[in-house]
Amino acid sequence: MFQDITTLVSNHKAFKHAVDIFVDRYRDMGISVVAGIESRGFIFAPPIALAIGAKFIPLRKPGKLPGEVISEAYELEYGNDCLEMHVGALEQGERVLVIDDLVATGGTLCAAIRLLERQGAKVVECACVIGLPELKVITTILLQ
Repeated sequence: MFQDITTLVSNHKAFKHAVDIFVDRYRDMGISVVAGIESRGFIFAPPIALAIGAKFIPLRKPGKLPGEVISEAYELEYGNDCLEMHVGALEQGERVLVIDDLVATGGTLCAAIRLLERQGAKVVECACVIGLPELKVITTILLQ
């Protein structure tokens, strides 16, 4: 499911407003890491991380990160995929916010949660700019 976000990010005021909504929600939640899912999660996660004083960790597609990585495979509605992150990118017990641009089935977010938790993180919440309410995403994520 593709949704175009270029009109949002190309408008300075709209983009800032979208980021500020997330910042207002997460500023005082003790989050130390903002993990962005490749690729469009990379647009929103770094400015949110900077604004709340957290570090940014990219969750990437296979083969994009140098060095030692840990992987988590998952199924999509149209096939399989995988997320990777650097081993040692976070410390045991760090509080993580996961950011992506859109949630459709919840499969990618569930994989991100599993990947981060395998590294000892506590995933506080997942946030997306676009949600598709006609899909049963919340149920999918809660059942994982």
